[in-house]
Amino acid sequence: MTLKDINMKLVKKARILIYVIAFLLVVATWLVYSKEGTMTTDMSNAFGYLAFSFLSLALIVTPIRVIWPKFELNTTFLMARRALGVSAFIFALFHSSIQFFVNFAGDINILSTYASANIFLLFGSISLTILFLLFITSTDYAVRKLGKTWFSLHKLVYLAYPVIILHAYKIGLDFLDGKIDLYSGSFLVIAAITILLEIIRICFSLSKPKITSSDSL
Repeated sequence: MTLKDINMKLVKKARILIYVIAFLLVVATWLVYSKEGTMTTDMSNAFGYLAFSFLSLALIVTPIRVIWPKFELNTTFLMARRALGVSAFIFALFHSSIQFFVNFAGDINILSTYASANIFLLFGSISLTILFLLFITSTDYAVRKLGKTWFSLHKLVYLAYPVIILHAYKIGLDFLDGKIDLYSGSFLVIAAITILLEIIRICFSLSKPKITSSDSL
């Protein structure tokens, strides 16, 4: 079976497939960390990692299409992108909810309590807010209703992404001891690949000659 055949089979089921995978990951994460008795911090970290991974996958869809326009799975990736973004928000919501309601006992003054880390906790809140805005406008109805504004709004993801990286790097437990483990190491690799592909995409776009009115005649 060729990639073209796989694309034809998956393209209409891409979103459902991503949602099923995301659901299974939620269940698996809950079961694994609940069983180990580390339901709070480790589970929260796992959901944060999943949120970042799915958001990264959503972001690299466009660079892949620009850099490799003839790649057979581009259509499937494009169809899956929205589901990847929605799933990223759900994971991020689990991450922040466990941290706030369990680890921080719902203390609204948490930013002042942890003054040394408050800016990076705020970064997490900002990125979650952005992902929420993208989540509630992820429907076809929102695309039609907002028109060009929808595209401008969803460009906020390019603000959320580096903010998430800073949030995780500065206060993520896997980075605090200065050592690189499986989570922190793979996190940095995913971030580097995503940013590199985005830079290449921008370079590709800038290198393309602009069509003027005289060129189109």
